[in-house]
Amino acid sequence: NAFMLLLVTQFKYQDPLNPMDDKEFVSQMAQFSSLEQLINLNTSMSSLTTATNNEQMINATSYIGKEVTVSGNSIGKVTDTTAKTTSITKFRYAPNDTVASGTITVRDADNNVIYTETVGAKASGTTYEFNWSGKDSSGAVAADGVYTVNLALLNAKGEAVIADQVVDAKVTGVVNNNNTVYLGLDGGQLMELSKVRQVTVPTTTSTDTPGSGTTTS
Repeated sequence: NAFMLLLVTQFKYQDPLNPMDDKEFVSQMAQFSSLEQLINLNTSMSSLTTATNNEQMINATSYIGKEVTVSGNSIGKVTDTTAKTTSITKFRYAPNDTVASGTITVRDADNNVIYTETVGAKASGTTYEFNWSGKDSSGAVAADGVYTVNLALLNAKGEAVIADQVVDAKVTGVVNNNNTVYLGLDGGQLMELSKVRQVTVPTTTSTDTPGSGTTTS
C-alpha cells in the first residue's frame, strides 16, 4: 500500500517531458520488499523474545522456596513481630587483592548512610561474611527494608581493591519487569535471575537425616 501510494504520487508530480526511468521503479519496489521483510522479521523476533521470557519466568518459579547465592550487594531486613525475630540477608565478599584497610557502608533505599564499619587487613581470594546487626551507627534499630552494602577497600599502596560480592537468601517469588526476570528474595529485594550462581534446597529439621540438593550455574 505504501509503495502504491508513492507510485501514484510520483506519476502525479513527475515532469511529462522527463519521466522517471522504469529502473528506478524496480529499484524502489525491491527496497520496499526488503523493508517489509525486515518489519516481519522484527515482529517475529519480538514474539520469540516474549515467548522466551515467558518460558524463563515459568522455569524460574521452580526456584521458589530454595536458597540462592546471587551476585550483588542488595540485602534485606525483615522483622517477624509474632515470633519477635529479625532476619537479615547474608552478604559475603572476596577481595581480589590483599586489603590493608577499608570501610563497609550500609545505605538505605534513599542512599542515606545508615551504618559504617571499619575493615582491617584481609587476605586476597578469601571469602568474608558481613553480618549487619540491623542497627545504625548510633545503635538505634533500623527500619525494615532493602539496603545496599558498599565496600571501600584499599591495599598497602592506597589503591582501591575490587571484591567479588554475593548475597545468600531464600526465593519467595518471581517477577517479570520489562522482559527481565527477577527473583523476589525473603529480604524484600529483587535480583536478576541471570545473576544466580547457586541454588540449594534448604535442609529441614526432622528425626531423619535431612537431604539437600545443589545446582550451580
